[in-house]
Amino acid sequence: MLLSFFTTYHLEALELDPFPLPEVSRDEFSISFFREERPSFYWLNAGVPDTFFNPVSVVSLSPNLVYSIRTIEYGARVQGWVTDQLNLRITFPFEGNALEDTGSVNSAGATVNATHSAEKFGDIEVAGTYLLVGKWEKGNYIGLDGWYRFPTGSNPFYQSYPLLGTGVGAARQAIGLVMDQEAYGFSFFQSLNYETTDPVHLNATSYLGAGTFHWPDDWFTSLRVSYQLYKLGQRAVSVYWMVRSRISGLMTFNGQVLSYGENKNPLNYGMTTDELTTSTFGMDVQVDKTFSVDGQLIYFPWYFGGIGRPNQGWMFNLSMDFKPL
Repeated sequence: MLLSFFTTYHLEALELDPFPLPEVSRDEFSISFFREERPSFYWLNAGVPDTFFNPVSVVSLSPNLVYSIRTIEYGARVQGWVTDQLNLRITFPFEGNALEDTGSVNSAGATVNATHSAEKFGDIEVAGTYLLVGKWEKGNYIGLDGWYRFPTGSNPFYQSYPLLGTGVGAARQAIGLVMDQEAYGFSFFQSLNYETTDPVHLNATSYLGAGTFHWPDDWFTSLRVSYQLYKLGQRAVSVYWMVRSRISGLMTFNGQVLSYGENKNPLNYGMTTDELTTSTFGMDVQVDKTFSVDGQLIYFPWYFGGIGRPNQGWMFNLSMDFKPL
């Protein structure tokens, strides 16, 4: 089962958001493996430049714009509480992508749909949380939180098809606050982080040409409400609802502002700033003290009142946590 968890698909690229794992774990030490499915509508709203979509085949224009992009993110995280106040974690994303281009020409000179793929490590993340108040075992605390992502993934600006890149081409760093309160079987977790990305200095062979590209500065927020349905000995079942948001500023190349995404909705086509929210329903099943499984259904993107971009839908994430200590 563990082997098929990693080998069934080899797809993903350009991780722009926090990984689909809890920002702060309630386990003293754990090794987690995760996999998240991401259909075409994810990339239409992910926050990449419009130009990244130019070589990709369009499957449908009506009722929604659909591209021939097939992706899944998967990876591993190791985390642990070094002291009662300090949690450290490192995440290794194993990434790839597959897509069809808009017009490959075969040896006979005919235009055909050609599939392209790439596989490589993504941007490895080192993160930590330091509790200012409270104890992690009791679920009531306030702490400082942050991460640093190394540019270990492939640079999308030097790919013939930028969506095949597995990194953003530069280092990223973030700082913020996390809080958790627990009472009567309920847990209320909140987080707020600010992330910046180093400039990407490109030469003439890049997808955009020579110049300096700036990814936007981002604000990340999350709210998670969970309830323990069942507990007997080492076994426990919890359900939760989580909302995550990313608010992005300007994205520029040589000082010129670029637009986000390739969504043809007249209400938001050509956006120069962005806001994305996801709504997640999940269940965490602890089989015993050494193993648990977490499944999530994620609606992306989600808007209050249901009014937003037409390219929306459900994604699925599955993670397995091993706790050997």
